[in-house]
Amino acid sequence: MPEHEPGLDRRLADAIERLGNGLRALSQRSARTQGLSPLQQHAVLSLSRQPAPRREVNALAAEFDVTTPTMSDAVSALERKGLLTRSPGSDGRRRLLTLTDRGFQVSAELSAWDAQLVGSLAAVPETDRATTLHTLLRVIADLQRGGAISVARVCTTCRFFGPDEHPDPRAPHHCHLMRKPLALTELRTDCPEHAQATA
Repeated sequence: MPEHEPGLDRRLADAIERLGNGLRALSQRSARTQGLSPLQQHAVLSLSRQPAPRREVNALAAEFDVTTPTMSDAVSALERKGLLTRSPGSDGRRRLLTLTDRGFQVSAELSAWDAQLVGSLAAVPETDRATTLHTLLRVIADLQRGGAISVARVCTTCRFFGPDEHPDPRAPHHCHLMRKPLALTELRTDCPEHAQATA
């Protein structure tokens, strides 16, 4: 390899950065169709599928790695647009965010915002996709341990995850909650049973 050619790790990082730029462009294009910012769009999509404990401003701020005031501004804008309401939480202080009927309608219309990316991935052989998912989840776990990512409910950050406990390369890991081997294709990116592993 020529001396001026970046190494593999640098090229991988560059590729991920370009992918991120492409996703931001797709997000901006989709959000504009509804008169939203990308952050507002992702908040609407998240609220459409999150359980009640995660439907609060602080939880959304952590989810998207933004400050609480930034997320509060986005939520206030969504409230003014009639896409969500706030109601007292179980402790009477926290405000539970709930999409309105219009909010759920907008969420459904926005749900395919990343269809172009999903379609591109579908054209890649499944074994390559599974390996890529596994690799990215390991990197996400490492970034979370280093403080670069706040929330990562992925298998590789879970206390029930047993890495490399089986000889089968197609299902090398084990989920001690489900008590079964985990195929690479079964690794989760947002597990409802996730329990954060201790360092």
